[in-house]
Amino acid sequence: MLAPAAGLLLKDRSSWQRVALGLMCFMTINGLLAPGNWGLTLGSIETYRGHTKGYHFYFNHAIAIALILAKWREDPKSFRWLPPGLGWYLLYCGISLLSITNSPDKNLSIMAAHKSIFASLLVIATFNTLRTEEDFKFFLRVMVYTMLWELYVCLKMKYLNHMYQVHGTFEHQNPLAMYAVLIGMIFLATALGPKFKGAGGLLLGFAACALIVECTLSRGALMMLALGVVGVVGISLLEKITARRLLITATMGVLGSIALVLSLDTIISRFHDQGNQASGELREVMKDACRAMVHDHALGTGWNNYALVVNPPYPYAEIYYEWLRGRHMKVNVSEPNSVVESHYYLLLAENGYAGLAAWIIAIAVGLWRNFRAFLFFEHCFSRCLALGIFFGCALNYLQSMLERVLVQPRNLMLWLILLGITGRLEVMRREAKQLKKSA
Repeated sequence: MLAPAAGLLLKDRSSWQRVALGLMCFMTINGLLAPGNWGLTLGSIETYRGHTKGYHFYFNHAIAIALILAKWREDPKSFRWLPPGLGWYLLYCGISLLSITNSPDKNLSIMAAHKSIFASLLVIATFNTLRTEEDFKFFLRVMVYTMLWELYVCLKMKYLNHMYQVHGTFEHQNPLAMYAVLIGMIFLATALGPKFKGAGGLLLGFAACALIVECTLSRGALMMLALGVVGVVGISLLEKITARRLLITATMGVLGSIALVLSLDTIISRFHDQGNQASGELREVMKDACRAMVHDHALGTGWNNYALVVNPPYPYAEIYYEWLRGRHMKVNVSEPNSVVESHYYLLLAENGYAGLAAWIIAIAVGLWRNFRAFLFFEHCFSRCLALGIFFGCALNYLQSMLERVLVQPRNLMLWLILLGITGRLEVMRREAKQLKKSA
């Protein structure tokens, strides 16, 4: 009831709408000084190790509903309930839900569908609220403040709480690192673009993201960050060499070298952790279990059911037990087995071949649209924004071979907000193209 009432209050009040959008984006980190759960959960199963543990209603989803109603009532004709890209995502959700036919616990599958489909409200709210370059810049300012706050939490955990790998307001360090890489590439790409008021703050936001990744000591994210910096800076210079870009690149090189020297020992020790070999072997065991599941069920063993069927009395638990016996370790059937960490293998196991294919199509369409926008627009903010989203998403998709964070609420929410921005860039590209034809 509160969301519709808020929608009426936000109608025709652009400043209030910006405040609401800012809160919606900030609340994707879902915590202030520690991991939080900003919302209400029905049917919670906190002991379950799957990626969805109940029917959760996040507070920023309520803000999204208010924004949707406000924009719809303002201008029903220009409002779009299905922005570009959202249809492909919902198709993936629909195909994935077909796996419920094989789900041992169908309630778990409905939970996953509820989370994924309900989160699409963020796409609709973002697309219809952010309509101009100035709106995009406002979004980036909000995210700079968000990452500066996250950095404060990380530094507190590292130096006051003496944590080795900090997780900030996230449940684990790897999702935090991938979140920072995703938004960090956008900060970097737009900061390297044409100068505008507040562009310097984007560099500060990128520095915060880089420090957050260093605090997490996530090996994959450290590599993705380095790869992303090289890619974004390199393509930006190929697109157009400017004095601003050369100065920023040189400054980043100096400051990055200093930061690397100061943290080199810690990073090296992290890459030489003794648990790396066992962790690598366990990842392969998890993948073997996924292959066995999809071999038995082409539509998947059931959305959000992997953590269930990988334990007794289901036969896939034996794949884990054979590995433990091979390492001369005792099998404890009362202890739950690990859940596969690769997002793609998780999709293969739970949602089958069709679910995996639908996801790959959905993300490929988004990447193509950002790439096409980068090629279409001339040297401007929108072109740099498209480049940043392309790299941030591509790096997350690449690291998803090792991490399943895009099914987790915080990362999923940011990704869907960026999907809404991608849809708006696509509409702007189409309109600009039409204007050129008319001219």
